[in-house]
Amino acid sequence: MKIWRLTTSYSSGYPFVRTEDEVQYYFQIFSQFYQKKELAAQWQPTLICGLHEADIGRIILSNQEYWVISEKARNVLQPLISSAVEYLPLLSKKDVAQKISRYQQLRQRKTYKPIIETIHPQQQYLLNILNIKTSEIIDFEQSEFEYDETDDTIYMVDKIAFQPEKIKNTHLFKIQNPGIYFKSATFISDQFKTIVEQNHLTGLKFSEAHEDEGGNLIWQS
Repeated sequence: MKIWRLTTSYSSGYPFVRTEDEVQYYFQIFSQFYQKKELAAQWQPTLICGLHEADIGRIILSNQEYWVISEKARNVLQPLISSAVEYLPLLSKKDVAQKISRYQQLRQRKTYKPIIETIHPQQQYLLNILNIKTSEIIDFEQSEFEYDETDDTIYMVDKIAFQPEKIKNTHLFKIQNPGIYFKSATFISDQFKTIVEQNHLTGLKFSEAHEDEGGNLIWQS
């Protein structure tokens, strides 16, 4: 068994917002991710810029990472992760006029053309990961980090080991912990990695080197 940390090979993308109201809305909605609750009823699709060449990419807001996948990636990963995520639809390049009117696109061409060129042509989805684990899945004896028992905070992480029986048949998950390491850590199985590679999905990289050396193989039993 192997567990990898989801690692992008591209720069991070960002949501397109134009008004202060939109900034406040997305700040509020993103703050509700990863709490084991669905958000579709509140979700308002937007454009994601900067991920036009990636089947799987990420955006980072307030040190927390969020993952975006293309329709192609969803189709091939669906059997593996459908019960672990909620797919929140995004706007694609053909939907740009919903956010930037054609009049604005023409009038402010120099401003908007470079932005529009970084929007994915396919349907994309933001992943609200519902499979949230606690630190109970971690093998503390085999791991190497500092731990504060008073608030269950794990920090200064050098190595994480898992208890195999507690992550059996788990292919995409996050760990709920106050430590900053876990805000930007999403974990996947070797089966997930294999599907990505077999289907030539773009946007991720895999290396067995130590994390300090740019690797993302977190643990193997």
